[in-house]
Amino acid sequence: MAILTKQTNNMNKDLEDFIQHHKIDLADIIDADGLSISVIRNKMKENDILFAYNTTPCNNGGHTIRDRQSHCIVCNTVNIAFMKRTKATGFIYIAGSIFKNYIKIGMTTEDVNKRIIKLNSRGVGKTYDWVVIKAIKCDYANKVELGIHKELEKYKVKSDLYDYKQESSEIFRCKYEKANEILEKYLEENKVVKKEQKNYLINPEKYNNFKNLVNPEYNKQ
Repeated sequence: MAILTKQTNNMNKDLEDFIQHHKIDLADIIDADGLSISVIRNKMKENDILFAYNTTPCNNGGHTIRDRQSHCIVCNTVNIAFMKRTKATGFIYIAGSIFKNYIKIGMTTEDVNKRIIKLNSRGVGKTYDWVVIKAIKCDYANKVELGIHKELEKYKVKSDLYDYKQESSEIFRCKYEKANEILEKYLEENKVVKKEQKNYLINPEKYNNFKNLVNPEYNKQ
């Protein structure tokens, strides 16, 4: 595949091939030719657009297609999937570990049970007894997940203590009822539409025996 560099025409063959190969929706990309950085950023934010082409060439190879965070997606194509994930419809799930007294709030676009199997097989959080308690399907699930994480920040377990840091950063030391309360409040305040909801445990009371423990580092922020 040819590498994208600055061209005088707005949409060249290399760009078309790149977009098609990485399955980028045309609604998610905008032409930045002739626009200032501030203008293009505002347009992308206002219209929820993920990528721009004909941007300022990157330092590594002069590529001119970037994501909303100004990262070159030719140099690092993994950012394409990451950005797409921000708009994906998926499940926000609450899981619990009795062994560690942990609550995990995560997001997945696959079957929630399959996700839990992966967590246990990897030993995320150094525990292997994760059980899904509840899951809600919604649009922009990644954004919803991050918003809930922010609300639960003070209960967050330090992720640098564990492998799989991204997944471990979704772990909190609090009761299920506290996590669920914050989740439901976030959905209501942000008018998030529940496409589907499933309660996996009829009696999740044992996950309410946990303590709501504030991370000591939180008070130093």
